Amino acid sequence: MVDESAEVERRRLRFGLKAQLLLLLFVLNLVAASVYSAVLFNIDRAAILDGIDGRLRTAVLAVKEMADDGYHARITGPDSIPWQEYDRLQYRLSRFAEGADLAYVYTYMKFGDQIRTVSTSATRDEIQNRKQVKFFTLYDTAPKPLYASFADGKVRFDEYRDSFGRFRSIYLPVRGVDDRTYVVGADIDLAFVREQTTKALETSILIGAGMFALSMALGWLLVDRIVQPLARLTLFTRNMGQRNFQPDESEAAAMQRIGTTRSDEVGSLAEAMTAMISRLQRYLVEMEQATAARERVEGELSAARDIQVGMLPRRFPPFPARRDIDIYALLESAKQVGGDLYDYVLVDEHRLFFVVGDVSGKGVPAALFMAMTTTLFKATALSAATIGDVMTRVNVELSRDNAAQMFVTAFAGVLDLRTGRVDYADGGHEPPFLRRAGGAITRLPKARGLALGVVEEAEFETASCQLGAGDALILFTDGVSEATNAAEDLYTIARIEAALSTARPDSSARGIAEGLAEDVRVFVGEAPQADDVAILVVRYEGA
Repeated sequence: MVDESAEVERRRLRFGLKAQLLLLLFVLNLVAASVYSAVLFNIDRAAILDGIDGRLRTAVLAVKEMADDGYHARITGPDSIPWQEYDRLQYRLSRFAEGADLAYVYTYMKFGDQIRTVSTSATRDEIQNRKQVKFFTLYDTAPKPLYASFADGKVRFDEYRDSFGRFRSIYLPVRGVDDRTYVVGADIDLAFVREQTTKALETSILIGAGMFALSMALGWLLVDRIVQPLARLTLFTRNMGQRNFQPDESEAAAMQRIGTTRSDEVGSLAEAMTAMISRLQRYLVEMEQATAARERVEGELSAARDIQVGMLPRRFPPFPARRDIDIYALLESAKQVGGDLYDYVLVDEHRLFFVVGDVSGKGVPAALFMAMTTTLFKATALSAATIGDVMTRVNVELSRDNAAQMFVTAFAGVLDLRTGRVDYADGGHEPPFLRRAGGAITRLPKARGLALGVVEEAEFETASCQLGAGDALILFTDGVSEATNAAEDLYTIARIEAALSTARPDSSARGIAEGLAEDVRVFVGEAPQADDVAILVVRYEGA
């Protein structure tokens, strides 16, 4: 453990606050310098492109004067312009393009869906090698913006690649005297554009690098001024922890000097830490007292849990000498003590009283109300004539002087072990499931009745059902049907029925109860238990 702590401390020192601040400063300065360089480059590039586009605009206006409307009005086919006139015009355009540092200048006309070259310049190499573009040559690789300019008459700029090279171009549509449209164009080699933008990029990067270096130098000095006193404060705090917050006089004096000499947040931090150490020493004493008090409360709650569990029957089988009844129950509280209850008792040799209930709320108040309810049910069941009388008398006692306004839902019944007849009453509780010996699952019809402890004059209906040999009643609280998993899905009544239907037909009361409880646990998974869970299974084995 000591070696592990030392390793953690070494990792912290290797990448401490100073390193983190410098890294943050490096990233911010790098981003700022990059953004500044990018913005500066974009501004310069836009200016360069504006200048180039201006040259292209001037060029096409000049070409328009050289190849005027009259020239284009005479063009109707491949033989409409004498080759001598075309060559003279090409010579003039070539000299103009070379003098203006342009790749090509030209004019196009459209015949049907075809674009034809009707005038164009030529480079020195093309002239020497006699590869000039001839009059009325089909421009079969014309870019889409050129077609668009013919269609809508709008001036467009374009960057494209064709068999002549890569260019930035302008297309100027002109409506001639004969109402036909021809397009005047000019190209500038993209290598020239790249050369200009590359120079602008290099300049922007150099300026950004200078800004970055200057910002890092200033930031280093600022970070060092901040971190040094913080490192002393960190050492002081670590030593205080090792001494259980008992201060050293020299360290305390150093803390006070930092607090008095620094008027910024670091000085305020030193003053706050000095005051905090003083308060922590008081808190340690108070915490020891609170811990002792909490341990006493936990001990009392543990004792209360033992008392509560001791009030419920926990020995199974409860009647080893009898072969006509099989009973099993389980209770899992959401807290140390809870409000769910179950109970059963032989009223006489042939009648079994049983009950399951759920007190409103949780914790100690619910546990106290549960203890009182359990005691009332057991005492009343031994003297009341019918199960309806049991519910009525318990309700009266719980409603009387109920200052906390608590209540309990309950389902209680009496099983005649000679005949299998069950008389039951429902105090606002979920009716139990009836599992027949053959495996069929049904629910008992719900009898009319309110929760106990709400209305003193409430009346409770008595209903009955018939059990055969091997039939079982499964009573439960809403901690089963409303159990919640991590996705906040409820277990539901339908899942209870499905779990009971998968149990073997000859399952004992214990097997049925524990099988249902395990299915709930699998459904809930790692989610915390939200409510108390109580299950009581009464299986009738026959007279």
